[in-house]
Amino acid sequence: MSKSPLAAVVLLSAAAVGGCVSPADQDPRGGASASTADDDAWGKGDHEKAMKRLSRAARDPDAELVDDGYAYGKEGLDRTFRTPGERPYRLDIGCEAPGTRELTLRLRRGSTTQEWAVACNDRLPDAFNIPAADQPFTATLHTPGSMTNGLIHWRLSTLGKEDVEDCPDDIEGCDA
Repeated sequence: MSKSPLAAVVLLSAAAVGGCVSPADQDPRGGASASTADDDAWGKGDHEKAMKRLSRAARDPDAELVDDGYAYGKEGLDRTFRTPGERPYRLDIGCEAPGTRELTLRLRRGSTTQEWAVACNDRLPDAFNIPAADQPFTATLHTPGSMTNGLIHWRLSTLGKEDVEDCPDDIEGCDA
């Protein structure tokens, strides 16, 4: 007896809709559990989704990309950036991390340092204005020891002077 193509499609559709539940994901009462035993465990798919979300959120058609990258939450961020030229720069920092609300970013150029709170799991990255200068600046974002999962995305762009909002120098600060 030969199987029809329609029967194969119906069988595959049923399997896709039904999904697969491993015994480890089963609730002791017989159904699939809503979460695994370790809610903070991230797999490869979680990192890929976070990378896409963070990258989309940081896009700005008015800014010219200079450099961008990702750091794993457990490693944190410690990076020095060169900012030559006349145009101001903006550093966008986003973070996705289960169970983490905010991290502390330290911006340093020479002997001047400012600390800022960076919200995690927000829809938009936090933006920091950095003026052009011959001396590079360093961005450091150390994560707590409990943050073993998660992702940090940074993006350095140049802007037109007219596009700088709020404080023009988030390293020096603009407190009056």
